[in-house]
Amino acid sequence: MQAQDRPQPKPGPAPTINVKKPETFTLKNGLKVMVVENHKLPRVSYTLTLDNPPYAEGDKKGVADLTSSMIGKGSKKISKDTFNEEVDFLGANISFSSNGANASGLSKYSGRILELMAEGALHPVFTQEEFDKEKAKLLEGIKSQEKSVTAVASRVENVLAFGKSHPSG
Repeated sequence: MQAQDRPQPKPGPAPTINVKKPETFTLKNGLKVMVVENHKLPRVSYTLTLDNPPYAEGDKKGVADLTSSMIGKGSKKISKDTFNEEVDFLGANISFSSNGANASGLSKYSGRILELMAEGALHPVFTQEEFDKEKAKLLEGIKSQEKSVTAVASRVENVLAFGKSHPSG
């Protein structure tokens, strides 16, 4: 096989990105809401962002990881299995972390998707059984990282870049 010798195509004009200015308002509970509408597709996306800086863990590293792994396992009103079945039935994606939540799906289910995301974020269930299971998984992950050259190199790089006293170090 022989390589083709063709000139590189000339670059075209940069595409125009039209991001609308968000509509901003504050709910009674103090939550600041920003809405950007785009009706080109029949989809909706929600993002909940919490101001949860890494130094909030203090000297207890792994709290955010443990919290992230446990949240989204149902709520006080909805069991884990029922929650997951309803999300699947709606064809939605809902994910949670210690820094917030994300949800997306079809616009016609937007109300229920937002309700499920809010329910999971505001009323998560943290059972001792789930805690023990997730803690064991995280500890096993830490043990396996001790043998990973890439993971060790990444930790050394972070200490050199940020210092030992920085949360990322």
